[in-house]
Amino acid sequence: MASSPAPSPAAPPLLLAALAALAVVASASAAACSAGDRDALLAIRAALSEAHLGVFSSWTGTDCCTSWYGVSCDPTTGRVADLTLRGEADDPVMAPAGRPASGVMSGYISDAVCRLGRLSSLILADWKQISGPIPPCVATALPYLRILELPGNRLTGEIPRSIGSLSRLTVLNLADNLIAGEIPSSITSLASLKHLDLTNNQLTGGIPDDVGDLTMLSRALLGRNKLTGAIPTSVGSLTRLADLDLAENGLTGGIPDSLGGAHVLTSLYLGGNRVSGRIPASLLQNKGLGILNLSRNAVEGAIPDVFTAESYFMVLDLSRNRLTGAVPRSLSAAAYVGHLDLSHNRLCGSIPAGPPFDHLDAASFASNSCLCGGPLGKCT
Repeated sequence: MASSPAPSPAAPPLLLAALAALAVVASASAAACSAGDRDALLAIRAALSEAHLGVFSSWTGTDCCTSWYGVSCDPTTGRVADLTLRGEADDPVMAPAGRPASGVMSGYISDAVCRLGRLSSLILADWKQISGPIPPCVATALPYLRILELPGNRLTGEIPRSIGSLSRLTVLNLADNLIAGEIPSSITSLASLKHLDLTNNQLTGGIPDDVGDLTMLSRALLGRNKLTGAIPTSVGSLTRLADLDLAENGLTGGIPDSLGGAHVLTSLYLGGNRVSGRIPASLLQNKGLGILNLSRNAVEGAIPDVFTAESYFMVLDLSRNRLTGAVPRSLSAAAYVGHLDLSHNRLCGSIPAGPPFDHLDAASFASNSCLCGGPLGKCT
């Protein structure tokens, strides 16, 4: 019997994609849902309540790998690999009318989640009313966890102290909760961590001095907490760090000179702290830095006059500090300065003419000691 001809090398890409999809479906059917994992999922569901969107309406039958919403399994073992439930979503299940859905879920995160021993990602995001603590066993019983996202809820308690045990973790997002306590010292053991977001919680204490050990970190968002102490010098050794947000805390001390050497840093938010000392010249010379907000601190001294044709600031906010001296004339050489705010300082002298000063209004320079010129009117 003659064998079927092989697919033509010129087969359309859509046909090849369809064949690949069929192969995935076929392999997925090779392993049924683990009974233990199914029981753990049902225990997780029992601790949560969501009545409006019917997120859990598909969680019926014995095979949790096939059609349970938000659940994905390893096709070879049948073990649950991903649990992803987002309260803000635009997929066909959550938003059948095509409009993004906004759900509300209450209850708590059951420690039954720790029985999902092969879990790679755990995402319970933006449900607004999920409360209680993060089960401490998450940090010790889920060694394969790569993504832990629990933002936009009402979680309380502390970050599990053993969080550093999750050696594969690349994303830790606990933003917009009510989490208190200190940042665990073990967090700096997360050698694979790329994205850290603890924004808008009630965290206290200092930033770990050895935060520079997180060599893979590209985003560190710790704004709107109650953190105190100095900004660790080691943060400047994070060679992959692109975004650093420490705004609206109680941080003190100076701005580390080392931040000026963070060559891929594009945004730095330090506003609303008690940072003092001078602005490092290297920080303003950083060619990649496009957003710099140092507002509402106690920064003093002159603004370093070190801008060049490679300076490109979408936002440069130095307002509400104790800056003295003149407006740097080298700002005229900058390639671009979008939003500039030097108001509420102790600056004096004439505002330079030409760009970027000719497109700014008086509010950018208001409440200084003796500035004049430009939008403030002629010097007398």
